[in-house]
Amino acid sequence: MLKLIFSLMLAVAVANSGDVKPKNGCILSQEGKVFVKFEAHKTPSNKAVGGQFEDVKFTPAAPSGNNFREIFVGSSFVINSKSAVIKTKEKEKESELMKFFFDNMNIDNIKAKIVDIKSDAIVKGKPKTGKFFVDMSINGAVKNVPMDFKFDAGELTANGVLDVSAFDSSLIFELVNQEFVRQHKERVLKSVAIGFSTKIKSDLCYVAK
Repeated sequence: MLKLIFSLMLAVAVANSGDVKPKNGCILSQEGKVFVKFEAHKTPSNKAVGGQFEDVKFTPAAPSGNNFREIFVGSSFVINSKSAVIKTKEKEKESELMKFFFDNMNIDNIKAKIVDIKSDAIVKGKPKTGKFFVDMSINGAVKNVPMDFKFDAGELTANGVLDVSAFDSSLIFELVNQEFVRQHKERVLKSVAIGFSTKIKSDLCYVAK
């Protein structure tokens, strides 16, 4: 009798296993490298000094999930500021400028953690959009930075603006700028654009019939 009951339970389990589906259509996972870029501007020329950080350690909140909240909220970044690579025509000159900036602002590692997400309403045929809320930590001070994100064709991009002088370093920032004026006849604006991008893989996608 027990053998018969066990066989029936096993048969039901096997029959139902094919009905297990992702809650929201797909199982999502972050895939490959996470790229972190930045862009500062000088004044009065408004010339951009931009590039990316080559040394970025990204730790996802979970290896996979049913939605962005599950895989991104709680994820963290450790960015080595010394790994900044300038992407401008005056690469050598601008690299010296950025090294001077990071060294004198005492910025070694930049830490960040995604603490919340707000997704926009889904529009059929349009990229998924919304906003990440990211706690940025520099010089021991933490500021929450909103970052607009877009997800399209498997790629996620997010962009925000960082006020560098707000991280307990207003006086140091002013002293650094005085040296910029002496050497380059220009100042660096305190607002720096920062963003990241990565690939999102979709598996086990289910389309209701």
